[in-house]
Amino acid sequence: MNARIINALIGAVIKNFEAFMGKKPELEKPQLIKDLKPRFDMITVIGFTGDCQGNVLYSFSPGTSLNIVSKMMGMPYESLDELALSAIGELGNMISGSLAMNLEKLGLKIVISPPTIVTGDNLKISADGIALELLINSFSKEDVQIILSLKSS
Repeated sequence: MNARIINALIGAVIKNFEAFMGKKPELEKPQLIKDLKPRFDMITVIGFTGDCQGNVLYSFSPGTSLNIVSKMMGMPYESLDELALSAIGELGNMISGSLAMNLEKLGLKIVISPPTIVTGDNLKISADGIALELLINSFSKEDVQIILSLKSS
């Protein structure tokens, strides 16, 4: 996977986490993966087309999801209701929008889809191409997982 695309994703993650969490997230080293297996039971999926095509999957631990929603809403949140799920989807949308802007600076134009929230046990995703996993320590160790999958050209 092209290092410029990886750096565009990392830049988008840092920018949005700093804006909404008030702190820079700690990132683990990105890893190429074969199986798109979300670590947690709720994911946000955002597809993109254009000069490169693929998906970005965002998977948050339940506690981190509530912490993120509480920060975004400016008040404590106790459960993941429809409004909370919408906020989690919006965070994925904002990161993906920043990724699109970062890629455009590199001469790659993409169009992102609206976020889709998927919940359930033992989720497994299938996608063509190569996939990169980025683990983030936001509130606790590896509590956020982002998977960027790019279709082979």
